[in-house]
Amino acid sequence: MGCPDCGALQALPRPRAGSVTTCGTCKTELERNTGRSLVAALALSAATFTLLIPANLQPFLTTSVLGVSRHSRLSSSAVAMWQDGWPLLGILIGLMVVVLPLVRFGLLTVVLGVLRTKARPAWLGPAFRASNELQPWAMQDVFLLGLWVAYARLSSTISVTLGAGALCLIGAGLCSLFVRATLDKRAVWQAIGDDSPPPDGEAASACLGCDLLVPATLEGAKCPRCSDRISSREPEGVGRAIALTVAGVLFYIPANLFPIATLPIGLTPTRYTVLEGVIDLAKAGLLGLAVLVFTASFAIPFLKLIGLSYCVSSVIRRSPHRLVFKTRIYRLVEEIGRWSMVDPFVIACFVPVMRYNNLIYGRAEAAAPAFATVVVLTMVAARMFDPRTMWDAAATGRGRKLA
Repeated sequence: MGCPDCGALQALPRPRAGSVTTCGTCKTELERNTGRSLVAALALSAATFTLLIPANLQPFLTTSVLGVSRHSRLSSSAVAMWQDGWPLLGILIGLMVVVLPLVRFGLLTVVLGVLRTKARPAWLGPAFRASNELQPWAMQDVFLLGLWVAYARLSSTISVTLGAGALCLIGAGLCSLFVRATLDKRAVWQAIGDDSPPPDGEAASACLGCDLLVPATLEGAKCPRCSDRISSREPEGVGRAIALTVAGVLFYIPANLFPIATLPIGLTPTRYTVLEGVIDLAKAGLLGLAVLVFTASFAIPFLKLIGLSYCVSSVIRRSPHRLVFKTRIYRLVEEIGRWSMVDPFVIACFVPVMRYNNLIYGRAEAAAPAFATVVVLTMVAARMFDPRTMWDAAATGRGRKLA
């Protein structure tokens, strides 16, 4: 296979139980056989999909103030944002929490279920690739963190009850984490289609969708296994990553300067910025949550922008130094990016159940859509950037290219 991080072509050894195979060039993990089971992944994926249905249909949160109650469902968050004049935020929350988790685990369950039979329909590869591409955008697990923070904040002031929908979402979120831990993607791809290398001496390209090695003559054609377009490198990856990172920096400023939400703290409407929300949690004695929110909502977006800039500058400068470290920085940026959505999800949890009167209410403020935009831009920038270009640029001066 071609390493997805540095592009080095290498033959993997025959898999052994409990083994971990890493790239000989950049030390990226290529294959892990410990704790992986397609049967367990199928069961957990089916459980996640099943739990997501009542999570969307059953009551989610209930608050009570002076004998008056307010109820919400999972979809209420997106509707409330739209009604408050933040349609972009409402659409993002609706997609990330309601629509995409159902699509992702529906596709994954079907693919793993079909693999238990002898049938290998042509749509199996594209369906599994789509499921993988939706993985970072289906944020039911991140929403759980937002629910935890929102519950802690609200319960310190008013009565809050988790409904059956919230309990089902908690179950779905936990199951989804175990799906990721047990799913062996390489084993799935091998079951979908053969991954024999091209003939010896023939130039090869690695498919970006499923890592299949194909003859370089197929550049621009569809991958025979996943139907993704064959491209040796992400087209215009560096330029797009630069543009998206710069846009993320511009949105990061108002996201932290302007209020992100209004919350009735002590039954008094209080507008707060991201950092003021952290301070409020600390004053309430919730130091653990304060550290968590500071890390997810302030530190991680900042570090993502710095990390992406560092990787892009390596390509521009054709730097041959610390390539393994830069590759790990890139993978860290790509992995943690989605967890920055915690603050918008906190707001999404409490807004539908905090609509009582002019004194007791909650709503998103101007920084909320800007903050969500920063998260989306940096996630897309990380997806557009191809880490192999760092290795290509460094190798240019030595007159070679890894793959």
